[in-house]
Amino acid sequence: MGSATMWSVFLKASSSRTAVTRALGRYSQRAYYGSAAPLRMQRIPVPALPGTQWVRVRNRVAGISRRDLATIELATDPRVSPAAAHQPRRVFLGREVVGEVVEVGPVAQLLRPGDRVVWQNGPCCPTRGIEPPCHACAGGNYALCVYRYTPAQPAPTGGGWSEEMVLHERQLFLVPDAIPDEQAALLEAAADAVHTALRRQPQPGEQALVIGTDVAGLLLIQALRAFVPNANIAALLDAPYHAEMAARMGASQTLRADEATEGIARVTGSQRLSNWQGAELYAGGFDVVYDTIGTSASLQSALRWTRPEGAVVLSGHQPTPLNLDLTPIWHAEVTLYGAFAPGMEFWQTETGRGNGRISAFALAASLLRERRLTPERLVTHRFPLREFRQAIVALQHANEHQMLQALLDIVPAATHQAVPAPSSQPYAVKARASMK
Repeated sequence: MGSATMWSVFLKASSSRTAVTRALGRYSQRAYYGSAAPLRMQRIPVPALPGTQWVRVRNRVAGISRRDLATIELATDPRVSPAAAHQPRRVFLGREVVGEVVEVGPVAQLLRPGDRVVWQNGPCCPTRGIEPPCHACAGGNYALCVYRYTPAQPAPTGGGWSEEMVLHERQLFLVPDAIPDEQAALLEAAADAVHTALRRQPQPGEQALVIGTDVAGLLLIQALRAFVPNANIAALLDAPYHAEMAARMGASQTLRADEATEGIARVTGSQRLSNWQGAELYAGGFDVVYDTIGTSASLQSALRWTRPEGAVVLSGHQPTPLNLDLTPIWHAEVTLYGAFAPGMEFWQTETGRGNGRISAFALAASLLRERRLTPERLVTHRFPLREFRQAIVALQHANEHQMLQALLDIVPAATHQAVPAPSSQPYAVKARASMK
């Protein structure tokens, strides 16, 4: 056993706190990390390994994702399907994390102490001992396990925003030695981009559009460029300061939100038709559009900007009901794909290299080693774990701070690699210049 207790950041289930925080959050974003919120940082007991194939991981570096922010801001609408799932007593934050295995169960086969690992998936058939596994787990798509929303016993303890985690070894991915911690902490984000790109990979010469240029959108642009070097990839910017990085990650053109209407027609050579009631139709459009935002407005635009028989890939995770016009799906026969989490992918290239099925994490790790995916370039801010609230504030005001990706340093800087010296900034360690 390691330490008897550990620091951990989590949401504590409380219907009264949730209701109060949601009400106050309409007036101030501070409500989500204030004293009345479900968000907590506390010392909690580190459990003994609850099974023979479970492992204990000491965390080193964790990412702060938009999904974490949505969880903190209680964004899940109680009317959407996932809201029907069992809610654990504690919701641990941080899926983007790299750590070191420090203890393994007696029959663990995949990992040993000293291995560096990242969180790959939640509870699934292999971690529950279910035989035969469901169709998703049988195909290696553990994130889509039929039983993923049913209570898991034993349940994982801790997340990336904790000093330690206790999980089943099948929930973890072994990080290759050549990948440093800063990259490994963002391996899940890179694997997400790989999965989204391969849900509907552009064909050579096709025109693609990525809506949204936060970390997910920028990594998707780079993944698309890696898979289809001669694709024409346009990017609809979230903020003007994203333009340079979008170009560096592989965008052929960048469009500001205020020029989208004319820009889409110009880039695709299509004609825009509209009426005074807000209906919009393009005679032409993109071959494939990737919506990394997932709001009613972004998905509506994606469907309308796609050519007949084209495709839209929805990877933006907004856990709220959407209100939009779905007629492009039938009158233009546009195909809508969902992209949720990495799994087993079919990767096909023009040269035949890589044909076949491969884990999205393994493929992303390979692209990191080859420098064809570079998520570390997006790191603009770093914080120690104890300053996670300041990190949340910065992310809520990302445009003001020109923030892209923030990292949390879980252990003292002297004990692991690639941690810059503290700066004089009031709440953040500014990362190395990411535009170089």
